[in-house]
Amino acid sequence: MNRIKDSQIADFGCGDGKFLMKAKQVSQSVLGVELQTSHINHLRKADIPCHNSLHGIRDHSLDTCFMFHVFEHLPDPLQTLLDIRCKLKNGGNIVIEVPHARDFLLEGLKLAAFKEFTLWSQHLILHTRVSLHRILHLAGYINISVDPFQRYPLSNHFNWLSHGKPGVKDALFESFDNPDLLQSYSDVMAHLDMTDTLIATAQVPNC
Repeated sequence: MNRIKDSQIADFGCGDGKFLMKAKQVSQSVLGVELQTSHINHLRKADIPCHNSLHGIRDHSLDTCFMFHVFEHLPDPLQTLLDIRCKLKNGGNIVIEVPHARDFLLEGLKLAAFKEFTLWSQHLILHTRVSLHRILHLAGYINISVDPFQRYPLSNHFNWLSHGKPGVKDALFESFDNPDLLQSYSDVMAHLDMTDTLIATAQVPNC
């Protein structure tokens, strides 16, 4: 919340703008960067500025830039980090959420169906905690933190093992998704460094 409240924020690859719609309620200003024209028009009708590239954003104008599951789609992620850095104020922040290359279904179970699902043509690269930290460092960010996060519940693993695909509603599997077990499951995945998601935060140095 402290990176959103009373701040000037951007969502790079904002899609239909659900995050920006919520952030608008507490932020000083919000804007999106998105390629899909229909999403751009939708956000502009909702009085949220949206651009099809970073060029529409004034340099050193943002407090925080968010990237939710877009970084793995970029053909030149290092250059994008450099370009975003120019748009952030001194001391500004970037927050990146990506799928984890060491996901338990990939590295632990080596599940072929999940590998095919995850390593599809638009996922150009998957990151580990080390590689994500390294590329942010190369782009000149400081105070870098890359934390594990388990987005999907235990029933998701059962579904993949049993059905070989996501999104299956199985009452038996979902009965395992109680809060205590979910927390323990997330803790184990984090301890193994095999969560499904990584969340990185980093800062632009004060010049």
